[in-house]
Amino acid sequence: MTAPTLAGTLRWMEILVALAVVQSTLELLVVRRAFADDGTWRWASLSREMPLLAPLLRYRPFVALLIMRLIAALLLLAGMRGAVAPILWITSLLVNVRFRGTTNGGSDMMVMVVLAGLAVAHLFPDSILVVHAAVLYVAAQTFMSYFIAGIAKLGSAAWRDGSAMAAFLRTPHFAVPARLVALLDSAPRRRTASCGVIGFECAAPLALLQPLACATYTLVAFAFHVGNAWAFGLNRFVLAWGAAWPALLYASSLMA
Repeated sequence: MTAPTLAGTLRWMEILVALAVVQSTLELLVVRRAFADDGTWRWASLSREMPLLAPLLRYRPFVALLIMRLIAALLLLAGMRGAVAPILWITSLLVNVRFRGTTNGGSDMMVMVVLAGLAVAHLFPDSILVVHAAVLYVAAQTFMSYFIAGIAKLGSAAWRDGSAMAAFLRTPHFAVPARLVALLDSAPRRRTASCGVIGFECAAPLALLQPLACATYTLVAFAFHVGNAWAFGLNRFVLAWGAAWPALLYASSLMA
């Protein structure tokens, strides 16, 4: 397997995180009436907590911010660097602040991690040391996102015996497909599925051994995230983590 180059790694990160931002921004623009002045996520609910941000986060300015974010993502997708990634990081931070954290769980935070790495790499393109550090930062965060989650689940009796899986399946807002609910309708099956998730996440150190092992792990991770998108509607996770996998692959090539 050919070792990934630093330039190629950065380009794949740019393409995939740009697509992730385009996806999330278009989703927000489609439901923009929900954060209008008479919507569910209206600014009035937050204005007392963040009055200084009112000029940016009220309905009309926020829609303009989303459009700016979309344009910046398209520019990054087209290969433009310079201030594009820093602008994307700032606008993404403001979107997260507008929703008091995240709108789609950990995927928003992973996008922030990748954009932070790219922003630093783009601001200091002539320093190989800084660019390496930026990419390895993303790789480290990606590794920990799986491994720490796996260790936490391993220490949870509810995850080990499958009862946590049962709780997820019963959560109404996930709208889990009936076929999956039927497939996991017994405790032994739920326990097996839970152990599979724990095993996958705890196996993250294997991804750092060498590029082929990392490529295999990321293929499993892809299937895992696609499965979660189908089962629980976590559609943003595929591209969010996908944007970080090139950094993990690059790190594995340095370890080989």
